[in-house]
Amino acid sequence: MSSYLTIYLVPKGDESKPISLISYSRNNEVYQYFNDTINPAFIGVNENVTNYTELTEAKIKEVISELKSDIDKAKRRVAEYEKHAAGKTEIIEDILSQKEWIDDLQLALSRTEFIEELVYEASHGFGDYTKVLCNID
Repeated sequence: MSSYLTIYLVPKGDESKPISLISYSRNNEVYQYFNDTINPAFIGVNENVTNYTELTEAKIKEVISELKSDIDKAKRRVAEYEKHAAGKTEIIEDILSQKEWIDDLQLALSRTEFIEELVYEASHGFGDYTKVLCNID
């Protein structure tokens, strides 16, 4: 069964309903870090009520902090592996795997930083929306 983290914008205006902006599947790092760090609301099973988690600057900073921490750890691990590689195929494979994972994390960080910009604009009333929400279905 597929599961998605969906990001929504709530437009300014009375009775505005959230508009889906983008979704990330369970195998995407963005989904994993949001789920593990801030544990977004499950969308719910009632057709009349949808559950959301409001994204705040503090929550986004927490996700970004976790991503940056894991990127730094992975880079240190690669540096240490490279010191001891000396042509050992097994270590070289680990280095390549770690570098691919770092690339995935950096992409997730970029996407999360974009979401952070949306949250900042909503928090300070700069955009045409009042809130940024998310949930998992």
